[in-house]
Amino acid sequence: MKKMYFLLFGVAMLLQSCWYTVDDDGPQVVDPYHIAYEPITQTRADFEETIKLMPSRPVQNAGKIYVKDAMMYINEKQEGFHVFDNTNPEDPQSLAFISIPGSTDLAIRGTVMYSHHLIDLVAFRYERGADELQLLHREQQAFPALISPEGLSPENYGVEEELIVVGYKLKED
Repeated sequence: MKKMYFLLFGVAMLLQSCWYTVDDDGPQVVDPYHIAYEPITQTRADFEETIKLMPSRPVQNAGKIYVKDAMMYINEKQEGFHVFDNTNPEDPQSLAFISIPGSTDLAIRGTVMYSHHLIDLVAFRYERGADELQLLHREQQAFPALISPEGLSPENYGVEEELIVVGYKLKED
C-alpha cells in the first residue's frame, strides 16, 4: 500500500509542473511604455567607410591575440586590431591599427584576414611593406543585428531597413 502512495505522490509531483499560472512568464523585462534606449544608426555607405588603416596606438582593451608567421594581431575589443611585427618575440614592434568597429574576432587563411564588422563579414589583406589595407570582399548581413541593452532588436525601434544600428544610447527625456 505504501508503494501505491509513493507512486501516486510521484505522479502528482510530475503533473504539478505542467500546471500553468499567470506568474509562469516571470517578470516583464522591458516596460513597453518606457523604452530607455534609442539606436545609433548609419547609412550603409557611411558604415562601409569605417574600416581604415590607422597609425599604431597603445593597446587599451585587449581581446584575443593572433600570431601568423612573423606578424601578431591583438584585438582591441569592438574597435579593431593592432598589428605588430613579431620577428623578435621579446620586443614586438607596433606597425599599425586596423579600425573595424564592432570586431572581436579574426581568422587568417594564407594572406587573407576575415573579421566581422558588426553585421557584415569582411575579407581583407594587410600589406605590410605598402602599409595599405585592401578590402577583398564584404558579405552583407552575415551576422544578426545589434541588440539593445533592453534586449530589443532594431525592428522594435522602427529602424528603417537601409540603416545599420552601430550602437545604442540612453534616451534624453
